[in-house]
Amino acid sequence: MGMQRYHFLDGLRGAAMLLGLVLHGVLSFAGIPIWPAEDVRSAPEVIYPVIDWIHGFRMQLFFLVSGFFTAMMWKKRGLGGLVKQRLLRIGLPLAVGVVVVFPAMIALGIWGGQVKAERGEVAQVGGSGLFGEVIEGDVERVRALLEKGGDANEKDHNGTPLLHEASIADNGEMVEVLLAKGAELDGRGGDGGTALSAACFFGREEAAMVLLKAGADVSAQDWRGISVMEATTTDFEIVKAIGGAFQIEVEESHREARERLVIALAERGADTTGERGLGWYRKGMEFPVFYHLWFLYDLLWLLLVFVPVALVANRLGWRLPDGLIGVPGCLLWLVPLTWWMQSFMPGQFGPGTSTGIFPWPQKLGYYAVFFFFGAMSFGRGFWEEKVGRIWWGWFLVSLPLFFWGRSLVKDDLIFGALLASGFSWVTIVGMMGLFRRFLNEGRPVVRYFSDSSYWLYVAHLPLMIVVQILISAWEAPLLLKLVIVITSVTAILLAVYEWTVRYTWVGAILNGRKIRVPSPLPVEKRTI
Repeated sequence: MGMQRYHFLDGLRGAAMLLGLVLHGVLSFAGIPIWPAEDVRSAPEVIYPVIDWIHGFRMQLFFLVSGFFTAMMWKKRGLGGLVKQRLLRIGLPLAVGVVVVFPAMIALGIWGGQVKAERGEVAQVGGSGLFGEVIEGDVERVRALLEKGGDANEKDHNGTPLLHEASIADNGEMVEVLLAKGAELDGRGGDGGTALSAACFFGREEAAMVLLKAGADVSAQDWRGISVMEATTTDFEIVKAIGGAFQIEVEESHREARERLVIALAERGADTTGERGLGWYRKGMEFPVFYHLWFLYDLLWLLLVFVPVALVANRLGWRLPDGLIGVPGCLLWLVPLTWWMQSFMPGQFGPGTSTGIFPWPQKLGYYAVFFFFGAMSFGRGFWEEKVGRIWWGWFLVSLPLFFWGRSLVKDDLIFGALLASGFSWVTIVGMMGLFRRFLNEGRPVVRYFSDSSYWLYVAHLPLMIVVQILISAWEAPLLLKLVIVITSVTAILLAVYEWTVRYTWVGAILNGRKIRVPSPLPVEKRTI
């Protein structure tokens, strides 16, 4: 007897993948220097709320649904069959994808940088006002603006403070002026790093020595636990690659400056054991390998944990009470647990991202909460049939959590993380209710897009960046360009999917075997 088909969960999994295309589609309009394409129509104030909304629940929802289907596959095929199926459906696409995507992204980064340079663009974090003057290096103008009420702790849309910008520019006098006017010496940037860490990473010796003289914390760590010393000793090739992406000048002289800064940091008590201890692990965590395919890598790690846990739980008969799985009771422990994991990634609305060969433990633990809750939800009829019944109400609750959380997450790390965690779970319940209400009938079109979504997501990124770079200089409305980026890439990949993937061995790996059914000939109506 076959198992029940959860059409709304298939749809949710597909929607999470397709939202990934939207997320990556808008990045060229967000003014992010490290993204290969930077559009002339960039509007960060419009795009960043879109990014945060999608990022706030999308992959969390995906991991929850994946956990549910993992438990279902275990019950259907046993652990051996589950492992075989997951290695084929997840491990093989990951391996092939990395071989293709990794060199493609390097090439696209080089091409995108050349296009930006040809347009005469300068990597400016702010571009006007105080940020513009700091970038230009006009010390007297900055001094005058600050005396007229300018904020020495002003940050751009990426969370980068003025002091970081002056430090990366290696303008020691500018750093002194900002500090004298109240700039926070150990203030955090968008990644949680301090100005000293940024200066030492890029080998900005003059600025770093000013910061050290002012008493900057040499033991400070960013959100991922990378210390100032570890930033200073990061492989110089990685520094050059990141500098190239942000159009930050990195020359051989900066390598020598970093070597001198290592000595200066050690003399001021910086821990030198990290490089010999876990420094190698953190570098492997940071170096981009998987790009947008990181979630497949994380799923393999979670599968490795799931197998022994499932064996022990099955043997001992462990099962959480229904009251702890059903909504809203489950939120009483899920939100605090997610909040705790989120606290290891402060300053971010939702989880951080790492694409290196070594998993980021905090991020993996965060997604594990959603994955294993999804697994525990399998076989609970009330969850599968009743969750999010008043779906519109859950979305209404999510709105204040979203806007309030976004406004607090950079400054109130504790409460901001709590709101971000609440937003994730409330939005997931609303999405499940919405899809169960309207998309649980196995509609062919929905089923087709659900099947194709895996292929679309795995294959889309390089092609999407090509389109973004090609149209980045067009003086056309932002919305029109965004539609062109997303629809053109989707249309091309859907055509490829239909004619070379869906009914082939590739499609069998991604979605299971499909048989092309010819359109039936019209038949004469009969009456009885």
